Amino acid sequence: MNEGIITTVHFGDFCHKMEKRMFITVILLVVTRGTCVGDNKETETSPLDSGGETKGRRLLLNDPNTLLKEIEALQREMTSLKSHVTTVETEVTAQRTRIFSLESQLNSRNQQGVGSIYTVWGRKFCPAVNGTTTIYTGITAGGSYIDQGGAVDTLCLPHNPDMAPPDFPTRLQTGTSYVGTIYGSEYQFTYRNYAEDDDVPCAVCSAKTASAIMMLPAKVTCPDDWVIQYAGFLTSEYVSSDWRPSEYLCLHEDAEYLTEGSRQHNMNGRLFYPVKAVCGSLPCPPYHDQQYLTCVVCSQ
Repeated sequence: MNEGIITTVHFGDFCHKMEKRMFITVILLVVTRGTCVGDNKETETSPLDSGGETKGRRLLLNDPNTLLKEIEALQREMTSLKSHVTTVETEVTAQRTRIFSLESQLNSRNQQGVGSIYTVWGRKFCPAVNGTTTIYTGITAGGSYIDQGGAVDTLCLPHNPDMAPPDFPTRLQTGTSYVGTIYGSEYQFTYRNYAEDDDVPCAVCSAKTASAIMMLPAKVTCPDDWVIQYAGFLTSEYVSSDWRPSEYLCLHEDAEYLTEGSRQHNMNGRLFYPVKAVCGSLPCPPYHDQQYLTCVVCSQ
């Protein structure tokens, strides 16, 4: 890109060189085509010689009309070349302007980051840090703790669902009524703003200036050059051979309860339990047996 820009700087020198070339060409034109001293006539030969090649005419030094025509032809060529150079310079200037604009946009994008999406569990709105905004607030939902099949991930369902059309599905699996199911969620412990059996809210967040998001378990601080989105406590389903598994989620340290419906109605569904460390394959120290684990969500 830089080589192209440097080249355009010398277009003016190119025109100057072409003018010199025109002058030199006139001199060479006279010398190379030959002269007849003392002869006042222009001598023409047959258009074709015996070899089938066109033979040139000899010009006299004292033939001003012919020389003038040659000079005018060179001037027309020079004018055409200058016009072409002007056109190229205009195109190069436009391309340089376009490149500068794209570089500015790229630099701005690099400074702002490409943005990242994450979910905050236990809160109705996203933390106002690192340019974070709330995309939507929702209801924490997943499979029932007693179901053995179905999905294991937890979703943040919006408050304004768009229902499937009445003709979906056309037919279920032959001879069955098999479907997946999704339930709301409840806390199974009490802390600060919420109590056991309260429903769990959530919010989906956009960290517009961040290019990466991670959940760091067993920490309440982020590594250097990372920003805390929120800190909290590690949660999961209860450990039982009869209960479905779930992923580990970071529950906000200042979690709240969902305001829809009655509080503490104990309808179960996807259940949130705090997580403890168990020594053995997990080294103690640095961990401690039966220690509740923290967590932090970090952005960069």
